[in-house]
Amino acid sequence: MSHQSAEDFYDGLAAEYHLIFADWWTSAQWHGQFISTLLSSVGVRPGAQVLDCTCGIGTQALPLAKLGYAMTGTDLSRSSIDRAKSEAESREIPITLSVADVRRLPGQFTEGFDAVISCDNALPHLLNDSDLIDALTAIHRSLRASGLFLATIRDYDALRSERSAGIPPSILGAHGSRHGYAQAWHWSDDMSLVDISLFLLSETSSGWSVSVHETTYRALLRADLDAALLHSGFTESRWLMPDATGFYQPIVIARGNPQWAPR
Repeated sequence: MSHQSAEDFYDGLAAEYHLIFADWWTSAQWHGQFISTLLSSVGVRPGAQVLDCTCGIGTQALPLAKLGYAMTGTDLSRSSIDRAKSEAESREIPITLSVADVRRLPGQFTEGFDAVISCDNALPHLLNDSDLIDALTAIHRSLRASGLFLATIRDYDALRSERSAGIPPSILGAHGSRHGYAQAWHWSDDMSLVDISLFLLSETSSGWSVSVHETTYRALLRADLDAALLHSGFTESRWLMPDATGFYQPIVIARGNPQWAPR
C-alpha cells in the first residue's frame, strides 16, 4: 500500500484542490448551505460554535462561517491551512484556523463546541482502530455536553463489494482553460485498505499538465465506525444515506454522552 502520509498528500494537493470542482467556491457554498440546513434541523443553528476538525482548504468551514456560524477549522496539513487562511482573507470571512492532528486536538478546545464536523471522507485516513478511537475521543472531548458530531464518508460497504477500480476522468471548464480529475484505486487483498492515485489535469496555452497525488484510505464500514463512536463516548448515532438526502456521501450524526469518561 502507499507509504505517503495523509499530511504529505494534502500538503501536495492544497494548491490544486480547486481543480476537483467546476468552480470550487460555488461548490463550497453549496456544501455550506447543505451542512447548515442539516445542522439546523438538529438544533445547531447559525451563531453556534462549530469546529471543522479536518477542514482542508475550507470547503465546508468557510461557507459555514459566512452563514453565521462561529467557525474554527483545524487540519494536519499546514499547506491546506495556509490556503484556507488566504481564501478566508480574500473573502473577508471571520474564522479561526490552525494546524492540528485530529487525534490530538488542542486542550483549549475541551468542552468548547456545540458541534464538530469532519467531511469529505477524512476519517478513513485513520487506518486502524487505535487511531480512529483516538480521533473520536479527542472530538468528544472538544464538544459541550451532548454536543453533535457530523461526518461524511464514502460508502465503503458498497464499494468493497463492487471492488471499484476508481473514478473515471471528468473534464470541466471552457476550452483553453479546462481542468479535471480522475482516480485509480488499488485494494488490499482483504479489501480493508485502498490506495488512491488522484490525477489532476490542467489545460494551458502550451498544452495539458498532469499531477498525481497518492494516499491510502481505510475502507471503513458503517458498523465499524458505529462501534468506534460508541467506544469513544458517543450515543444516538444514525446514518443518512444519499438516496434520502441528495448528498453524495453517507452522513453519520452522533451525540456526545455527558456522563462518559475515557476508559
